[in-house]
Amino acid sequence: MNKLLVITLLLTTIATFGQKEENLLLVADSTWGKEVIHLPFGFAPEIDFEGYEDIRFAKGWGNIESSEFWSYVFVWNINLQEKPNAKFFQDNLKLYFDGLMKAVNKEREKVIPETQVSVVFKGIIKGIPTFTGKVITHDSFRTKKLITLQVSVESFYCKKTKKYMPLFRFSPQPFEHQIWKKLHNVKLKENYCQNK
Repeated sequence: MNKLLVITLLLTTIATFGQKEENLLLVADSTWGKEVIHLPFGFAPEIDFEGYEDIRFAKGWGNIESSEFWSYVFVWNINLQEKPNAKFFQDNLKLYFDGLMKAVNKEREKVIPETQVSVVFKGIIKGIPTFTGKVITHDSFRTKKLITLQVSVESFYCKKTKKYMPLFRFSPQPFEHQIWKKLHNVKLKENYCQNK
């Protein structure tokens, strides 16, 4: 388990839970850190959904010197029944990062700058609506400075449950960097629609 995330969970009273391995949605090799968090989030209750976030962290996620720094993937298995658009992702990522960075911040006198998010619809790729964008947020975990994350989002739809499952990938590296190949190797399970 990622040590930084454990600290974050304690500081923000995020509830993790013992999700059965077969209920996890993401598939990655054993080098990736793994965590599951309940929604609604303790740090961002304005994201008003129920379900869970399944997360995978690249091995170098917490290492400032690594090309994998801040590179991770998560999917929301939530009661999202309305087709999400670029504005949905912009609004909810802003809430997510604003809440998370304020909760993690230990510099009590510091005013954390608001997160800026821009997301655009890229197109339908292999039948999946895909979005790309940028998140400029305060890195309260490591650098204590602003960090710019590239973001890629795929919006999967499960006909069985009639809900959407957004899959997010993040890295400060440009999309041409080799880390993105690793990020795209983290995928949804083939039977993701079977998960409740």
